[in-house]
Amino acid sequence: MSIERPYKNDPKNQRTKTGSPSSFLPQLPQASGSRQPPPRWSDHPPKFNLGGGSSSSTNHNSSAPHLYPGKGGGGSGLQQSSGFPSLAHPTPVPANQNAAVSCSWPVREKPVNMEQMEAELANKLLNDMIHTENASQSLARKRKARLNPIAGGKVKKAPPAAPTTKRSLQQVAAKRTDRQTFRNTLVQILIPQGQSLTDVQSLENKPGDSTEEVDAGNPTQREKDMMRYQYYIANGIDTEHVAPMEASWLDHVLALVKPRLKLHTHTIETLSDEMREDYLLSVKKAIVDFVLSDGNESSESKEEVVPEYKQELMVVPKPWERSYFAARNAIMQDLFVVNSCMCQVLNLWYQHYDKLRFVDPADFLGLSSALELKAFQGIVIKHIDQTKETLLKSWFPDIQNLYYQGSKRHIVPNNQNTRKLESFFNCAAALMTHNLQMLGTNSIQEYSDLLCQPQETQSGYKHPGFVIRVVLENNAIRFEPDFPDFEIVFLNVYHVIKKSVAIIPRVETKLYSEWTGKKDFLRPVILPEIVADNRERVTQMMARESQRPRQFIAAFEPYEFIINNQAEKDVMQFLSEEDHTFEEYCQQVKKYLALKEDIEYGLRKTISVQRLGMFELHCDDLIFAMAKRADYLANRLVQKMSKDHIEANKALCEEFEQIAEKALTTPANTSELMELKSYIETVEERTIFQLENKLVDAKDRLSFLVEYSTSTPQEIRLNNSTFQWYERMPEVFQEHKTIIAEKQRQYEEALKLRRERFLEELDSYSKQLEEFYGFGDLADVNRYLKKAQGLEQKLEAAQEKVEQFNLEEESFGWETTNYPMRQELWNKLMPYLSLYSSSVKYLDYHQEWTTGSYTKVDPDLVESEVGNLWRLLYKLEKTAESQVAKDMASKVKQKVEDFKEHLPLISSLCNPGMRDRHWAQVSEIVGYPIVPDETTNLSAFLNMKLEPYLDQFESISEAASKEYSLEKALEKMQMEWDEIEFNLLAYRETGTCILSSVDDIQMLLDDQIVKTQTMRGSPFIKPFENEIRDWETKLILLQEILD
Repeated sequence: MSIERPYKNDPKNQRTKTGSPSSFLPQLPQASGSRQPPPRWSDHPPKFNLGGGSSSSTNHNSSAPHLYPGKGGGGSGLQQSSGFPSLAHPTPVPANQNAAVSCSWPVREKPVNMEQMEAELANKLLNDMIHTENASQSLARKRKARLNPIAGGKVKKAPPAAPTTKRSLQQVAAKRTDRQTFRNTLVQILIPQGQSLTDVQSLENKPGDSTEEVDAGNPTQREKDMMRYQYYIANGIDTEHVAPMEASWLDHVLALVKPRLKLHTHTIETLSDEMREDYLLSVKKAIVDFVLSDGNESSESKEEVVPEYKQELMVVPKPWERSYFAARNAIMQDLFVVNSCMCQVLNLWYQHYDKLRFVDPADFLGLSSALELKAFQGIVIKHIDQTKETLLKSWFPDIQNLYYQGSKRHIVPNNQNTRKLESFFNCAAALMTHNLQMLGTNSIQEYSDLLCQPQETQSGYKHPGFVIRVVLENNAIRFEPDFPDFEIVFLNVYHVIKKSVAIIPRVETKLYSEWTGKKDFLRPVILPEIVADNRERVTQMMARESQRPRQFIAAFEPYEFIINNQAEKDVMQFLSEEDHTFEEYCQQVKKYLALKEDIEYGLRKTISVQRLGMFELHCDDLIFAMAKRADYLANRLVQKMSKDHIEANKALCEEFEQIAEKALTTPANTSELMELKSYIETVEERTIFQLENKLVDAKDRLSFLVEYSTSTPQEIRLNNSTFQWYERMPEVFQEHKTIIAEKQRQYEEALKLRRERFLEELDSYSKQLEEFYGFGDLADVNRYLKKAQGLEQKLEAAQEKVEQFNLEEESFGWETTNYPMRQELWNKLMPYLSLYSSSVKYLDYHQEWTTGSYTKVDPDLVESEVGNLWRLLYKLEKTAESQVAKDMASKVKQKVEDFKEHLPLISSLCNPGMRDRHWAQVSEIVGYPIVPDETTNLSAFLNMKLEPYLDQFESISEAASKEYSLEKALEKMQMEWDEIEFNLLAYRETGTCILSSVDDIQMLLDDQIVKTQTMRGSPFIKPFENEIRDWETKLILLQEILD
């Protein structure tokens, strides 16, 4: 698995120029064998050659290379180990690495003044600049030679340093003496009188004294010393006598650079020059520090007293060294908990995020009023979202940046070692998981403490309380939100917190853009016992705190009839009863309005808002709802009263309008005139006083309604109209009398004229009646009947006129007139009318019976109608006044008598019980087949002359009638079962059903069994014997089933 460095894709990762290239240097190799404490610089004081002649330097460690590669012992040089100290913070050169420097400064045994020394240093600086220029040209040529093979991917290594030539003891002693002499002389020049070497050395780390006042024109003594120290470093050492940085070091640094970055040649040259310059500066500083050190101090004088508990560390070789280094290496390889990145992650948490909580109780402490449940839920969700955002957008990026920086410093394992890298990030995940777990646990605990009052303290709640609204819903008082709603919201926060701590991804999944492993999330574990205990605390708290609000509801028991809508039922019952008076309605209205005021003002002052434990009960909604119900009931009563008042006023106005309209109506005839006159007299004597009483009641109703309701403009106009009618009635009655007097005179004249015309009409009717004396042609009897009926209608109308005349005469006070002529005409007309109608009736019957289908001829009806007509014609024949009428009656009577002779044959052959078997018997009697069908009529039978066989036909007809009655009885019994239903009910839990309500069925069944058995014993049942037996079998089977 190939994993790139995390800073590969980091846009911020750009090579920055630093003043110290120590990060480019390889680490010192550890020497084998026992470890020795580092030697002190003062243990081996250096010597200087002041004359610039040939001198040599010796090194106690012959394996250390020269700073001047390729030079032997002929020239002066400074030897340095390949493990040079850090350049950013120079450390002393070990004692086994001596340095020798050749300096052309003149030796002065006595201190000189600063002006003379600075002049000499200026001359020296000029010479150094010349040597530095030559050295720079030489370095440029060497750099060009080294960088040429970079494009090919190979770096040419510099030749190894030449070994140091051995010096003789005499040369070493002389060289040391020279260096000591030069050092003493240089110290006298550099160090002012009155100061020690330690004071001068401390100038590097103490740039100034904050207590001295600095004058821009006159620097302090310490500032002057610091300026001298910096000047000595920059210009006091000749760069020509300082060995440049070894090429192998630069080659090693360039080998760590990726090939694609080596294409930036100019940048690499610039950075390489910076490294060489920093190296030269550090060497020059080290030389100056070495020169300024006190060479007279011996290592024996500076030995420290080692405590007993540290003496074991001085034992060489140490017996536990091997196991110690093995364990140390193993820990460095596999134990990442001591990694500095882990320490930084831990410090980051406890310094910046230790007080972080999912629900911050501090936000609730500052609230002065109780919270709504939705508001509390919104605050909690807001806190949780803010904490999640802090974790995802602040804490996690900070951790990601720490590991990113650690990867840049090679603290994080290399991505080539997959196992080690995964182990490292598993350790990081465990640390982050622990932090999240503590966050979740602490948040749950503090959230529980916020909600629940600690048992060991008597202080109040940390929250300001929660608002519960007491509302009226349907027929009961309800809390909104209810206690289960509070409990659900409170307990759901634990689930949200537990879920929120598990949203942080593992850091490696975001740190590496091409991470191929499983992209998992951190899984902090919050023990179910912790969550359950806290949930139980909240549940118990809710059970305890909900008792007082529930008990508080008892304060509304006096208004229970309003709450459970019993009052509304009483009002509805009261309104449905029609026998209540207006006073009773007024009492009910005042009752409920007083109840409304008691609820709205009395309860609102006493129990509008109640703080009971952690809950603050707001009863305004309940009080408002109860008051609204009481007001609603009062309004229902007032509305009913107002409706009744409006209907009563409308009825009054309608009565007045009807009286006025009728009184001012012009009567169309005498009858209307007399009726109107009588009606107005009744109104004036009785009705008008009844209306006055109704107006008094309307005034009382209006007085009450004005106080308790608001009238619409239509109602106001109606009230005005009601009371205005009473004032208009005298004028109406006076106008009525004028109309009646005028019309009575007109109608008296008209009555006289109509009586004269009526007498003329009676004379015309008498002449029409005389025409009937000559009507005797039987063929025109239909025309005679129409004329007789027309004259009958005229005489009936004349009778109505006579009655009307009599009524009008009585109304006017006249003597009634009789008209006997009309009655005489009526008596004469009736015989002719009866003769004509009987004749026409017989002729119509005869045509229908003889030409129609024989199946439609009812023998009983024929016999009845023929008998009635014969009797009527017989009477008319005896009572007719004219001979013509008597002759016509005789002719018709004879026709009827002739038809009566065929009645026995009609009764036998037109019997509805005749079937094919009967017609077969008839055919057998007459000797030829008689097979009638739907088109056969009675005339066909009469033309056959069947009267000789009439006796035999009667026996056949009688048998057919008996059989027909039995057939109809059987059909009727079968039809009675069409509407019978059998009801089945489930029998317990057996899965079967039983019959129910079988009493009526059993009664019908018994009756039909008796009838069936009786019919089966009839001698005429033979044609239906099989059917009657099957029917009897079914009935008996059904009876057995029911039993």
